[in-house]
Amino acid sequence: MPSLSFRSLRWRFAFWFGLFILALAVGARTFQFRVAVELLAREIDAQLWARLGALKVQQRFAPETLLDPTLRLGGLLLPDIRTATDWKPSGVLRAIMPTVSHTDLHEPVFPWFAGIWQQDGTTIDTLRLPPGFSWEPGWHDHTDRLWTQADGQLRLAATTGQNNTLLLVGTPLAPLHAAERQAIFFYCWTLAAASVPGLLVGWLLLTRMLKPLGGITQTAERIRQGYFNERIDVSAADSELVGMAETINSMLDRLDSIRIKQSRFNADVAHQVLSPVHGILLQTEVAMQRPRTSVELTQTVASVRDLAGRIQSLCESLLTYSQTLAVSPGHLKQVDLDPIIDAAVEQVTPLATERSVTIVNETTATVVRGLPELLRQVFVNLLGNAIAHSPAAGTVSIDIHDHEGRCCVRVIDHGSGVCATDAPHLFERFFRGEGSGSSGGHGLGLAICQSIMQSHGGDVVHRPTPGGGATFEARFPPVAAPEAGARSHADPV
Repeated sequence: MPSLSFRSLRWRFAFWFGLFILALAVGARTFQFRVAVELLAREIDAQLWARLGALKVQQRFAPETLLDPTLRLGGLLLPDIRTATDWKPSGVLRAIMPTVSHTDLHEPVFPWFAGIWQQDGTTIDTLRLPPGFSWEPGWHDHTDRLWTQADGQLRLAATTGQNNTLLLVGTPLAPLHAAERQAIFFYCWTLAAASVPGLLVGWLLLTRMLKPLGGITQTAERIRQGYFNERIDVSAADSELVGMAETINSMLDRLDSIRIKQSRFNADVAHQVLSPVHGILLQTEVAMQRPRTSVELTQTVASVRDLAGRIQSLCESLLTYSQTLAVSPGHLKQVDLDPIIDAAVEQVTPLATERSVTIVNETTATVVRGLPELLRQVFVNLLGNAIAHSPAAGTVSIDIHDHEGRCCVRVIDHGSGVCATDAPHLFERFFRGEGSGSSGGHGLGLAICQSIMQSHGGDVVHRPTPGGGATFEARFPPVAAPEAGARSHADPV
């Protein structure tokens, strides 16, 4: 379950958000801790230096009160702040910093000790010296300075006094270390206590931010249930989600358009297949109603064969059309158009001979990217269409020219041309114009040509031929120039 939960975007955001906040807080608290410790250390030095200065002044002007902890120099010194103030630590302060509730008023807030020695180490007077603390000759090297003992337990300050004496004051560093531990404890438990609210806030923030995605999910669910007209409300989407919502809506529009076209396509295919099937059934039923002569049976079989051939032709066209939809740009390769067009011309020559139509091939060697078999099908369809719509003894020409940096192959006929009302529908599947002199095909030839060219990154367009007829242009995308030093060869057909 933990692995599944961590796959949740909310869990991951809350975890990383909490980790980031925790790292930020740890960094800030560490910096704050170091600054606080340094300030405390400086405060200790300031108080030691002040005590040392007061001791030196007292030795000169009031030697009789020297190192007397009870004497306040005639009331010049105030009493301890803890005994003078009426402020008591609050419950909150005692909870987060327990040491403040255990402070002994009889202990000095700043525990310090002092001593006066002759230069030879003879003790003159001392005040609250720590156990085991005694004169050291090395103190002469530290006069008018502050230093910490080698064991890190005491902080000392020394200076020369009256009558060739050495004055020294010091304080134990245990309270400083205790303050450090108290601060670390305080920082750790407050950070731990703040982590849970931080994770909760991160969870709630992301939940609120993901609310628009919930609306998108609901819209997708309604579409899955069959409400194909549902769309994401872009007006209510956040600015960061508008682009995604518009893209999804555009995708849904395209999918809906494909769904409608596919439905129409299926209906058209069913209609195209059912027509010859009904013809076959009708022919066989009529033939079985009474005995038939061999001639009549032969005619019936020939008619059924023609209808079956029509179904076969339709299936082959549909297969070719489906193959054009599966062409991947990565499978295209550089090929020379000239032999491909020659092969297409050779394939349609019998039809042209039958209709007494002359084919004029004016193409030259030109390299494009494509699949030879599919490109040959394009030119076979265009040439066959042009021959079928050309008058007897007419001419169909095919050539290659450059159009805005793109290779274009033109198939030109001089027949009756295309009606203005049919022109917008020429490349629709199963469209057969009534006024175009259609030869009774399935209406897939031009649709296949366009699908093949679009799968190759190009297109097929229609233009009227000056003087009458139709011109179809197969336009290819520009071929990228080979890199320097690279060799490029067009693949043979």
